[in-house]
Amino acid sequence: MKITIDGVEFDGVTELNAKRGIRRTDIRYNTQGDMLIDLVARKYQLEVTFGLLSEDELKSLRELSAKIFVSVTFEAPEGEVTADFHISDEPAPAVTTVNGVRMYGGVKLIMKQR
Repeated sequence: MKITIDGVEFDGVTELNAKRGIRRTDIRYNTQGDMLIDLVARKYQLEVTFGLLSEDELKSLRELSAKIFVSVTFEAPEGEVTADFHISDEPAPAVTTVNGVRMYGGVKLIMKQR
């Protein structure tokens, strides 16, 4: 499975959970308790788990997570989706050595749609 973040493609995705929820914003009430404005938006929350990453892939992922918003392309039931997301945490991997090469595993990102 793959995911593209700001034009950088990551092929080592082992698990991708795309939850679509309703986010209510800007709800106001008048003095009688009537709702005046209720803007509802359907937004994605992505939970991405990567398999083993190389040092270069991890470095790219950390640079991307330093940005406030990134463009993410992923597969959803309605087809390929591209939207702006915020990565809340910096990837914190476990270091593993495979055939003398340092690899990074256990990287999980949680992204919320803008």
